[in-house]
Amino acid sequence: MLSTQARDPRSLPSLLAAALACATFAGCGGGDDFMAPAAGASTTSLGGTVAVGAPITNGKLRILDATGAVVASDVAIDADGHYADVTLTGPAPYRLEACGYAGPNYLCVYSVATGAGTANVTPLTSAMVLLATGQSPDAMMATGAPAVRAADMTGAQDQLRAGLSGVLSGAGVTGTLDFVSGALAAGSRSGYDGVLDAVGVSVGRDTDAFVQITPRIGSGNLYLQQGSSVGMVTAANTSTLQLSGIETLFRNMSAALASPAACADATIGIRRSLSPGAQMTFGDGALQGPAAVAEGLCQFFATGEDGTTALWGSTLLSPTLGRCDLSGVVPVCAISFVLKSRDGDVMPVGDGMAVTQEGGVWKFQGDLLPIQIRATARAQRTLRIDGTTPSVDYARAIQFEVAAISGLACARVAQHDAGGALVPIGFYKRHPGATRQQRLSLWSGTGFGIGAGLDPLVGSTRGADDTWLTLPQGTEGDALIRNFYRGGRTVTVSLFADAACSTPFAVAGKSEFNVEVQGVPPVSSAIAAMPWPEIDAATVAALRKLTIDAGAAGSFHAGWTFARGPLGLDDITVCGNRGDCGESGTGRIGSGRIRPSARDNTVVLLNRGDAIAADSAKMLALSGRNSEGVGLQSNYMSCPTVAAGEVCH
Repeated sequence: MLSTQARDPRSLPSLLAAALACATFAGCGGGDDFMAPAAGASTTSLGGTVAVGAPITNGKLRILDATGAVVASDVAIDADGHYADVTLTGPAPYRLEACGYAGPNYLCVYSVATGAGTANVTPLTSAMVLLATGQSPDAMMATGAPAVRAADMTGAQDQLRAGLSGVLSGAGVTGTLDFVSGALAAGSRSGYDGVLDAVGVSVGRDTDAFVQITPRIGSGNLYLQQGSSVGMVTAANTSTLQLSGIETLFRNMSAALASPAACADATIGIRRSLSPGAQMTFGDGALQGPAAVAEGLCQFFATGEDGTTALWGSTLLSPTLGRCDLSGVVPVCAISFVLKSRDGDVMPVGDGMAVTQEGGVWKFQGDLLPIQIRATARAQRTLRIDGTTPSVDYARAIQFEVAAISGLACARVAQHDAGGALVPIGFYKRHPGATRQQRLSLWSGTGFGIGAGLDPLVGSTRGADDTWLTLPQGTEGDALIRNFYRGGRTVTVSLFADAACSTPFAVAGKSEFNVEVQGVPPVSSAIAAMPWPEIDAATVAALRKLTIDAGAAGSFHAGWTFARGPLGLDDITVCGNRGDCGESGTGRIGSGRIRPSARDNTVVLLNRGDAIAADSAKMLALSGRNSEGVGLQSNYMSCPTVAAGEVCH
């Protein structure tokens, strides 16, 4: 579905009431295949490739020596993922951090180099760091962090290779591929880069730090902690898919973005890139066939997401791959659909997009599924800042959006547990009396509260647009999350024609669909360590004393930092009445877009509601998503007239 609306920061809250052991690796012992300098390489410089299943976009590299001293920072990463040779100073081992966009998500990946030569930085090298240290990979970039031992990195790589043996074979690479120094051509979608296409790599923390690897082309689930592995991932022979053709497709589509004439041109226009079965949802409408989809896309590029700003001259980023379905007559693969504007902004413009290979040629299909179904994770932190000691609350949820198409009465959402069994986690139905309902609503066992009803015959819906499945803090919510970690990051959505959820309802011949969850919320013990932004003292003071008359205009300046790796922030919102802070609500007095690299922003204010005094309730919200696509929102609240410890409204 093509994005046509800004995010609503009200949505979720409204529903949630060893010191360095040696100077160099050579003196540490361990394996002999890890990060060996390339033949003929300079003895004083380091170069390599950053790849995340596609070249990283707007990327910057930072290198620290073994003592934590900065060797280089803000090293530009080329469009093809390569970073130029960096002259090394200080003692080895060297710690590398590369940050930028992978599809729509802003992320950082990590690696370790023993010395000069080649050092790639990929999700698999990040996984190596975690398995070698038992810590989140960004921890090694902190001041005073101990160096990573070569023996531990070699062991971590061996652990990964064992679990990925089928994937390596499917990509046509040797089982002894060195993830740090091996040959890597970002965007080639073959060899090492093909391995990165074939799997998704996630790092996180439960009781301990872990790596989860899920298949994009294949099956299984691999869950790894330091010294232990559960499961296996296998992959199809990716060489038969000729994935490099996806790059050709996206180059052709980018060429059609040069101008209105280029977009509509019969020879080089957008239509030549579309599948005969192309379909796409625009807002509340659906387009069928390449002619209609081409016209709709050209219209969208002419007006942009805000309806007024043309996108001509933008380019489509090399896409990251989602899950591929190889069960049909032709392969269909989910892909990211992200634009880079002429001024360098990265803009996600479509969710649930897909490509298909027909006659050996990749074409853009548009919507992945014949019915709009989305699963999106969210986490939220709310800090009350008007007291001497800020109080904090956390919340987690997953939004399941199932289009309320004609004839569809019920949808069951289920996940796989660690043993592979399918376990229902919620039902969605039509809300009685609702007109023009766009999405099915969560079925509640009680008709109120935050839980989902698991008996389709007992309970009720709570509203006409109630799609959030809120996860309680603690054991119950954590159990559902751990199933995603150990059972895979997809849900099975089954459709029914009756409210009892017993008679299957088919769309394009199918009544059951596997849907990837965009991110997974953190377990309770890990939520505080998410990459929340921290506003500075000046912003705290400014929010506390903010006043604005009814109908008046003004501005608000906010500044923030990140305690650890940066979050990909994209929205800032200022509200008076939190309960009416939706996109068109009178409680919203200002909002704007921000870049991940930004550390401050000035928001233009216009108060369309009641006057706001210094002691009125106010909220500043910073929103974005982490590297895996989990939507994170950090709210800063001031309400001095409300008793300490209570929630601001």
